[in-house]
Amino acid sequence: MKNFLLLALAAAVTLPSLPAQNAQKQPVPAYLSEAEAKKPLPATQSPSNFSDPQVVRAYKIAQQIPKVIAQQPCYCWCSRGGHRSLHDCYVSEHAAHCGVCMKEGFLASKMTKEGKSPAQIRAAIERGEWANAQ
Repeated sequence: MKNFLLLALAAAVTLPSLPAQNAQKQPVPAYLSEAEAKKPLPATQSPSNFSDPQVVRAYKIAQQIPKVIAQQPCYCWCSRGGHRSLHDCYVSEHAAHCGVCMKEGFLASKMTKEGKSPAQIRAAIERGEWANAQ
């Protein structure tokens, strides 16, 4: 019994240090490819439809960089309801009521101004950097 306990303790100590390569990759919500984003996109809601300053700012961003926004996934998982990308959140009033959508838009805007590509922005969103965006 003593040897079994020592073996179990040794396993518990060494198992957490196994390489992360065995970890499953988390799924990514839907987003449009670069080629799909170059096609005509539906118009986003007008920022003038809203009164909250953060919402107005988010919808202005969507109007300014629709092709970038279209190439981003949305981690509120609205793709389960049929959205094809973050852009679809701004075609309706969905983003006005969703902090995830707005923060992803704020991050996309900031990174676009820094000269980052939609793919680089997507990687940052996938890493969860949107959570701290303002």
